Order: sequence, then C-alpha cells, then structure tokens
Amino acid sequence: MKVSVEQLKVLWRKYNPDFLRCAYFSAFTLNRRTFHADDEIQPGDLEFFDKNGLETVEINYSESFYNLLATEFPLDFRRPYGCMDFLNVDRHLDILNNINKQSRRKRFFYIVGDVYSTDQVSGRRTILFGHNDMLDYRIWNEKKRQIGKEQMFNYRGSENGIIIFVNMKPDAETSYVERFKKNTDLVTSIVTRKKDSRVEISPDFIPSEDTISVNDPDNLLDVYIKSNARLIIIGETITEQYKRSLLQVKQYDKFVRMMVVPHIDPGEIDHFLLQVKLVYNSNRWSI
Repeated sequence: MKVSVEQLKVLWRKYNPDFLRCAYFSAFTLNRRTFHADDEIQPGDLEFFDKNGLETVEINYSESFYNLLATEFPLDFRRPYGCMDFLNVDRHLDILNNINKQSRRKRFFYIVGDVYSTDQVSGRRTILFGHNDMLDYRIWNEKKRQIGKEQMFNYRGSENGIIIFVNMKPDAETSYVERFKKNTDLVTSIVTRKKDSRVEISPDFIPSEDTISVNDPDNLLDVYIKSNARLIIIGETITEQYKRSLLQVKQYDKFVRMMVVPHIDPGEIDHFLLQVKLVYNSNRWSI
C-alpha cells in the first residue's frame, strides 16, 4: 500500500512510535542505502527519504495501521464499508453484474487495503489487489483462482455521497426564503449536527465532503452521474418540475435511492439521520 512520506511523518509526530508498527513491502535501494522487505520503518528513515527526495513508500497493509491513516487522512484512506469473505464477494459481484445490465450506472467495489498472493515461480508475495483498486465481475473472475478461499476482503462501494435537492430557481412554486431554509436545514443536519449525533450514516461517508447541494433541477442528472452519489434527498413535496428531473435520473438508473423530507423537526435530528441511514444503506434489488 502506497503512503506518502509526509503522511508517515504526521503519524510519527502525533503518535507514540511504539504503536507505529509498519514495514516495507519490498526491498529497494536509495542513494546506495538498501531497505529490506518487512523491515520496520524507523523515524530516521523518514528523514533520509526527505533528504533524498523520495515522496512515497510501499508498506505492508495492516488493519491497525490503516485505522491510524484513516483517522488522520480520511479522504485518502476511507474506512471500509464492510468486510466479506471469498464466497460473499463472489455472490455479490455476480448480483451486481446482473444489476449493471439493467442500468446505465455501473456498480462495483473498491478494495480497502491490499490483498496479497504468492508468485508460484519465485515464491515472493505479490499484490493481487491494491488499495482503492476497482473490483468488478470481470476482474474478479480473472483473478479469483489465485485467491485462497479463507481470504477476507475489506471493501467499499462505488456509490458514495448524498445529494440534497432543493430547487432554488426563481420560478419555483414556493417562496425563496422557505426553500433556502429547507436547503440549509438539510445540509446542516447532515454536515454540522452529524458531529454531535450518535448516528453513523455509513463508515465510509464523510459528511463534510460527501454532502452535495443541487439547486437547479436541470443539473440533477449530471451531478448524480459525476458524483456517483448513493442517495438523493428531496427537500420539498414533489412538484411537476421535480418529477421531470427525477424521471431523468430514474431513466438513467432504475435502482436510484431517493427520499422526500419536506420538514425536519430540530428536536428529532437523530430520528431523521436514522431514516437517512436506512435508505442510504438499502438496495432496490434483492441480495
């Protein structure tokens, strides 16, 4: 798993070095100095890399070290959505393959961390799937014979994020002030108040980064496609103008997740977030 030297330096400044057990994946030489596979990284190594212009290193993946990276750099090292064994990955990707034939949105997995294999000729360990590698039905079937049946996979889905859809165009049917307040309440409830809530929408969902406002109905489909958002929250009763935009999305992706939230009770934010969590993590197909 590739990690920048700057990121490693941040960890070494912030945490007790006794807890930073991290080793090189493979041997390499830099300015006549050799670093061996499985040697633990030392603070002096990072200073040496700095002086010699090395920006990234390949380290052995471990869940404990990854959790530290995810805590400090959540965008680069998103937490996994879940963990599955070999048989469940095989089954889920087969289902997604069938789903993808029925929709223009193509769903797949991202691998979290590294998945290793052993080269049959050299006996050396190799990276079969690297961190953030895409895993779909075709790739899986090309490589699964190289994977032990006991292998576990940390993963996250290709869909991530919430679109807050409130029409702010002047020709909308309700007052601008009312619509502005609804949009603000929805965004605030997920981004700001989420920090004080016990409700986690999804392990790989970062509220401040993954909440997207769409205020022009003409842009909804484009944002849905580009963002790969997992859920659309409509902040008003659905009017004809909303229906037209939502129909475009529905024609693009018959499995789109939507929910209508015309009003939020400030005293029931946790209840609202629980409803968001339920819809966000649901699938409109059987697994």
